[in-house]
Amino acid sequence: MSEDTVLHREMGCTRAEFLAWLPGAVNGAQFDVDGDSIRVRYQAGEVLIRIAQTADRKLGLLLLPVLRVSLEFSDLDGAARQTFLRHFDLFTRRGGG
Repeated sequence: MSEDTVLHREMGCTRAEFLAWLPGAVNGAQFDVDGDSIRVRYQAGEVLIRIAQTADRKLGLLLLPVLRVSLEFSDLDGAARQTFLRHFDLFTRRGGG
């Protein structure tokens, strides 16, 4: 039995950067973009990604973009969600630290 799960994140990127990363981030899965909503067909279920550009984060003289991202998983069990997120996170991780 699967359950719907929603995760919320803030990412340090612009909408354009996120959309450019998307094909790799979803590991080649089919997806459709409709404005700020992206439907990803993944295994037997779906991941609905919603994005919203917010105000830049200011660190001294440095301005960093902030994109709010929500991922809603439907008809995917815990293992499928974990597999999707592991790849998504590794692909979209920015250097630093």
